[in-house]
Amino acid sequence: ILGGFPAEKCDLNAEVLESTDEGKFVREKVVFQSEDNVSIPAYFLVPKGVSKPAPAVLAMHGHGGGKMDVADVPETPEDKQRIEGYNTAYAKAAAEHGYVALAPDQCCFGERMEEDDKEQKKGSSCRQVSFYYQLLGKTVIGQRVWDAMRCIDYLETRPEVDANRIACVGLSGGGTATLFSAALEERIKVALVSGYLNVFRDCILAMDHCMCNYVPGILKYGEMFDVAGLIAPRPLLVESGTEDPIFPIQATEFAYEKVKRVYELLGVPERLDKDIFE
Repeated sequence: ILGGFPAEKCDLNAEVLESTDEGKFVREKVVFQSEDNVSIPAYFLVPKGVSKPAPAVLAMHGHGGGKMDVADVPETPEDKQRIEGYNTAYAKAAAEHGYVALAPDQCCFGERMEEDDKEQKKGSSCRQVSFYYQLLGKTVIGQRVWDAMRCIDYLETRPEVDANRIACVGLSGGGTATLFSAALEERIKVALVSGYLNVFRDCILAMDHCMCNYVPGILKYGEMFDVAGLIAPRPLLVESGTEDPIFPIQATEFAYEKVKRVYELLGVPERLDKDIFE
């Protein structure tokens, strides 16, 4: 229902475009191919002074400036204010705590925005691309999941990375990508879904959301917590704010209890946890 994935993987054709010493870690700007004629620009952060290969974090940004948000590479004062206000610099935080981190531009954001959307200074290309993909029977979420899979392919090529210890984390739209990617990609050993896990009925259907959230036909098969259940028995941490206006906390608590039941049935309740914060 996400629209399917390419039958074969193309070569990554990865390049390192630049390298910057950030004190506790080195930040590389890299680019690699997701599929033919589709490239993913990303920041690759390598902490100093840790034993390698090290565990890695795939850090998926939400709506905003793209990879700059999670790597904390603001281009304007407004970028800096957004990053600090939403506490989005989790790729940088991971690197400062000894994890290798990869922060890609998700499709529709950053360097992957459509040119006319950039010229009109729109926040993303989600609307335009969502409609394009629907004509092809595809979805933006499906593209983002495929891109996450290719990000892991890239991580596996780097000698700094322990390929058996890869986590995926994301806030809001990054939480969406993390949830669906972890459900479908078992190389993700740990998932942290922040500001997303909920019930479609109470969030996506109850108020305006970005078009990129919509997966045609998904409610014929299950709710959001059913997708989350596919992550089990791998560890999952759910974060949510009590005053999140678009992912109501009561529905998050309801969804969490549904997912908890899956972990209990599989005999691993300790692998699921939540952090509900003010």
